[in-house]
Amino acid sequence: MSPHRVVVADDDDDVRAALAFALDRDRRFEVVARLADAHDLLAVVRGSRADVVLLDVRMPGGGASVCSAVRDHSAAVVVVVSAETSAAVVEEYLTAGARGYLGKGRLGDALPDLVSRCLDGEVILAVPTAAVVLRRLAREP
Repeated sequence: MSPHRVVVADDDDDVRAALAFALDRDRRFEVVARLADAHDLLAVVRGSRADVVLLDVRMPGGGASVCSAVRDHSAAVVVVVSAETSAAVVEEYLTAGARGYLGKGRLGDALPDLVSRCLDGEVILAVPTAAVVLRRLAREP
């Protein structure tokens, strides 16, 4: 089986490198692009035929609309990896189509398995506000 093609989009060089390293060393993944901003994200995702996008919340050209655009115009699964874990922001990205929301600094060696589970159809919330977000979403029609 071919490895899942990954695009890593984060404006922090060190974080981008760490995320790429964590996935590249796992045979299930191949990092095909690393971006410091979201301006060309959709074109890169389409051109690389990415299976998954790791997306930071706070970066140039970013926002929940980028998450929606990736989901609307490609088959890639969006997994947010961010230090921003407020319930409102997590809810905004889930509503925009993110399959997972992972808090930076909480992943350890779990990143490849968490991303794999998102690719398998699970919604993964590895943030301290997960219970609040789920309660809010459960009340929506």
